[in-house]
Parts: sequence; C-alpha cells; structure tokens
Amino acid sequence: MKHLSVLIIFLCLSRIAFTQTDYWANLVYFSGCPINHIPKGITIPDNDKQSKLILNAILAGTSEEQLKLQFSDSLEIELNKLIEGNVIKRNNNHLEITFPVLIGESRNKMRDLVHKRLLNLNISMDSLVKPLEIALKDHPKLVFHFLWSRVMDDCWWNWYNSEFNTEQGPPSIAFIVFPPHPFQCGTNSDYSSDNSQFAFSWSYNLFDEFFTLPSTNSFYNLAVNKPIPEKDRSFFIRYGLLDTNNVAKIFCYFEDSALDSICNLLKSKYLRMVKGMFDYQKLSNEFHIPVDELFLVVSHEIAYEIFNMINIKKTSVYIPIIKENNPTLDFSALVSWKLSKPNK
Repeated sequence: MKHLSVLIIFLCLSRIAFTQTDYWANLVYFSGCPINHIPKGITIPDNDKQSKLILNAILAGTSEEQLKLQFSDSLEIELNKLIEGNVIKRNNNHLEITFPVLIGESRNKMRDLVHKRLLNLNISMDSLVKPLEIALKDHPKLVFHFLWSRVMDDCWWNWYNSEFNTEQGPPSIAFIVFPPHPFQCGTNSDYSSDNSQFAFSWSYNLFDEFFTLPSTNSFYNLAVNKPIPEKDRSFFIRYGLLDTNNVAKIFCYFEDSALDSICNLLKSKYLRMVKGMFDYQKLSNEFHIPVDELFLVVSHEIAYEIFNMINIKKTSVYIPIIKENNPTLDFSALVSWKLSKPNK
C-alpha cells in the first residue's frame, strides 16, 4: 500500500503540473501576409479541452511517457490529431511544438537581449512621441494608438524586406511568449468598401473577447453616423465608443492629411532606428527558431520594450492597453479610421 500511495500522490501532482500554467492563452497571431507558416490545426486546442491540456503539458516540458500517465486512454488520438494539424511533431520520440515558443530561460534571455540593446542604442523617445503629441494636441489620449497601430505596426513589411533584402514580405505566423511582455499588444486592421482603413489596438491585458467584436462595417457606420445594428449598440456603449446621446466617439482623419503625413514620416524614422539591431541569423541559431519567424518575435519585443521605456520616461503619454491605466475599458483611445480621400 505504501507504493500505491506514492503513485496516487505522483498522479495528483502530475495533474496539477499539467494544468497550472495556460501557455496557450498567450498565443499571438501575426497574419495577413501571403506566405503562411501558421499550422493548419492551430485552432484545435481552442475547441478541444483535452488537446489544450496536452499542449500546455508539452510546453511545460512534460515527456510523452509522463503524458501517458495522465491521458492513458485518449493520448494517442489527441497526439495524432495535433501531429496531422502540424501543431506538434515527433523527433526521436520527443514531442516538439512546430511554431515559435519562448518560455523559461529562452524567454528571459530574449527579454534581456532586447532591453540591453535598446539601452545601448539610446533611442530618443521624444523623436517618436513629440510629433504625434503636437499633431494630436486636441486628442492626447490617442498618441499611443497612433504610435503603435499607425506607425510601428505598419512597418513589418518594409522592415523585414530591408533586413533580408527581399520583396516578398514576412510570413504569417503564430507564436507564444510567456510570460508576455507587460506592454504586449496588437492591431486588428481592416478596410471598408470605399478603402478606408480601420485600426483597433488591443491587448490581452485589456480585452480577450475578440470574437465578440462587431463587424468592420458596423464600426465604419458608427464612425460616419450611419445606422448600426441594435446588437452592436450595447458593445459600443459598454466600451466607450458611443455615448448615451448616441454620439460616436471614434476618431477619424483623412488619407494624405497632415496627420497621415506625420505617420508616414515616423514610419521612416522608426525603420532607421531599428534596422540592423540584431544579427537575426545568429539569434535564430541560438533560439532554434527559423530566422524569418524569429525576426517577427524579436521585432514585436522591441516595440513592446520601447513602450516600456516611454512609460518610464514619458509619463505624460497615456498607454490605454494596460488595464490599470484604463480600468473602465474605454476603447475610444484605441480605435481610429483613416478615411479614403473624398471624391477619390
């Protein structure tokens, strides 16, 4: 009975270990590029709790033998499903994730590399922020949104091509960095039928209900004072995009306007600042991640760390992706429309 007690304790501890960290909740997509490296089965864990538990266990370093103790009946079925979906692969009886993952020591190493490099470069935060503060003097809370979604997050294509001397652009990828950078964020962007461009800055810190977002068309109609579906009205009111007098609170500006020109100038300035920061092939070898995918992980970490520095050095800049800064979840500082020029 003594051995049985030990086995029961081991199994209980194993179950706790498998479920204690939800790495999968930190999955990020970089998509929209024609070259697609996103595994075809990437959504399997979102719809299959068992697969998610298994993937989190693999990410935590659990061996296949240990997995068999936890999922003895269904393991092979679940593993085959994930292998066929190219989410994992077997390598000499060792299970590996097929997309970029930075956790543990590799995550700490990446954080330190980016932070130290940016300190050595001594990038002027004022040179990035001041032009937007002037251009948006009547809307100071929008400075972060424009710096991120209209400048930095619109540079990947040109940055990648300049680093790798190509015209093909970066691949679409999925990746996990855990713990995530405190200023991790992304942009949902889309176009309306008249080619106006929508941008919505998001962060898991603030909002993870992406599938509840109203359609782009509904956001557009709200911005230009056209009727919106009643089912979307409560969302817009809840997140500060429509006031109780039915007045929209979405910032709009025009293509080729002075503000648009400033954003274009800042894109060029940002690219000059960050180009050549690292030898990405060398980093690829160190982190065992394909160089084109590694570049995208690193370049996002660079942007996030710049926001960290801005938060420290430029305390006047409102950064609404942090819930502590935006406890009411007001999205009016996170959304904008760049409207197509009239009569274009």
